[in-house]
Amino acid sequence: MSGVCYSPSLMCADVGSLRTEVRELEEAGARLFHMDIMDGEFVPNFALSWADFAAVRDMTDKPMDVHLMVKNPGVHIPFALKYGADIVYVHFEAGDSEKYLAIIREGGVKAGLAINPETPVEAFRHLFKAIDKLLVMRVKPGFAGGKQVPEVEAKIEALLALKPCFEIALDGSVNVEAIAKWRKRGVREFILGTSCGLFGAGRKGREYRDVMRAIFGMEESL
Repeated sequence: MSGVCYSPSLMCADVGSLRTEVRELEEAGARLFHMDIMDGEFVPNFALSWADFAAVRDMTDKPMDVHLMVKNPGVHIPFALKYGADIVYVHFEAGDSEKYLAIIREGGVKAGLAINPETPVEAFRHLFKAIDKLLVMRVKPGFAGGKQVPEVEAKIEALLALKPCFEIALDGSVNVEAIAKWRKRGVREFILGTSCGLFGAGRKGREYRDVMRAIFGMEESL
């Protein structure tokens, strides 16, 4: 396996069997677990809870990130730090990003910025030095299985051309074609959900290790 990080989105897993899900995903080669927290306001949906996050933290030694799709990140960041997140993503569109990124770094973890499809690079370029990781949404956030926004492709190209000092991760509509395309161009992290067949109907009854093996095998053929 290369230096590419494939991060299962546990929002798409069987939350009623999290311990089994986490164990099987670890055995399949997951390097990091991605957790989504939504408040029903920033996006019109709810996902995992902080109780879920704390439970998974007790189940694994793998790194965990948390993607805060919330109107007021300041309410949630203390929970992320308390429960042992390794990376905390706040949305640029929620406002006060510079303040929240600084709080996260002061808490001793990596500060991540998430950006929606319609947000241009120039809008957050002044924050580059404050960012450890950038989560680029390829879909409108809030729901699994969303449709890719085509305009995001040019934004990813522009970001890579700038050779930023932070890492870039892609989230939303991350199918095998997207992985093949963007891994070749230098992206080193992909959030895995339903689009790549790891979860949902696309899994077709396969074991997690078989889906992940297919992704790893595809990577080796690039």
